[in-house]
Amino acid sequence: MRKTGMFSLAVGACAIAFAGPAVALNIALTNDDGWSATGIQVMKTALEAAGHKVTLAAPLTDQSGSSMGFDQEALSVKKEAEGVYSVALFRDATIGAKPSNSAYVALAIVAEGGQPADLLISGINTSANVGLSAILSGTVGAANHAAASVLNGPVPAIAVGTDEPSCGGDAACKRAHYQVVANFMVSFVAHLQKKPGFLASEDALLPRGIALIVSYPGTASVSGIKVGVQGESILLNGQKVSGEIKCLKLPCSTLAVGQTRTAAPSLKPGYSAEIKDSDVGYYTEGYITIVPIGPDLTAANPLKFKSILPGLGF
Repeated sequence: MRKTGMFSLAVGACAIAFAGPAVALNIALTNDDGWSATGIQVMKTALEAAGHKVTLAAPLTDQSGSSMGFDQEALSVKKEAEGVYSVALFRDATIGAKPSNSAYVALAIVAEGGQPADLLISGINTSANVGLSAILSGTVGAANHAAASVLNGPVPAIAVGTDEPSCGGDAACKRAHYQVVANFMVSFVAHLQKKPGFLASEDALLPRGIALIVSYPGTASVSGIKVGVQGESILLNGQKVSGEIKCLKLPCSTLAVGQTRTAAPSLKPGYSAEIKDSDVGYYTEGYITIVPIGPDLTAANPLKFKSILPGLGF
């Protein structure tokens, strides 16, 4: 993926206190865990307590792992509470819509009030979106869709996730952690409103076509904040893993026509070195990580591929 350009935030390696009150924003809120998930509900309450107007529209049911998936069909939007909507498929209202569709619905409902959304927040997700797991995340996919300009956009967008702390079955413990993450996000949004660093020249909270992935460690304390690049590893419960998807018990090549066999991931601990400024590296060191992303999937230096054209015969 082509890098998103000269993007850096004026945040340091130490924990930062974002001071100052926020001006009220119109915020669209979505996720991939479902509209009633603890993370998104805590996020909504925290944003509203800070004075923002929040419209929550999220999948009816858990749609984790949806990535950039999009339902190309009519949707069923149900009002669950004031400012809270669930989104499902119209043909079967028991099936939750994709996070990207839900994001667009949230943006559309905000715009019905006469003003477009100032920001879309996707999350708080039930896991951190670091490394290659980010490309699988519906939380990230929703933010990336919002940052694009095709439908209901572009809108500055932030995907936020956290690994849950080791609370066992203690729901109050988990909720308290989500509250810490939500409070951080409220402060971070207020910080962006102050136009720090190069953002002073931007009209919106973020440059056009840019979204952020914010990953908050599932620990009692953090080392600070780091802006990084997407790493090349997958974390599972804080541990690097690698592996493969393969046919179980017997090779699939031995199947007879019409037979079936189960294929599933086979994972093991991974120890590969991380690239410089990797979010995976920073996150495992206890840092809150911020990764700028965009919907442009063009590879770096794409025009060098012109050199392969001679000889094609066209």
